[in-house]
Amino acid sequence: MQYLKRLLIWHPHFSEEEQEILGKYWIHEMQKANLIETIKDEIKWQKSFVESQDILEMLADKALEEYREGKAEKRGWDEL
Repeated sequence: MQYLKRLLIWHPHFSEEEQEILGKYWIHEMQKANLIETIKDEIKWQKSFVESQDILEMLADKALEEYREGKAEKRGWDEL
């Protein structure tokens, strides 16, 4: 990607065909970069989820206990 930017700076007068080729290449590289970032974000989220299992289990147990004790109230998503 850095090479493409340098190329465009040093050679600003490309033919239409060259501009089309470079544009397609740039779009392809941006899509690849976005996909890589999406995958990295998904891995980070999965890791956080796995590492928080103990906390989630504790919260679920507490919620179940409160439900059994009659302390829980039924609410819709818009009432939270």
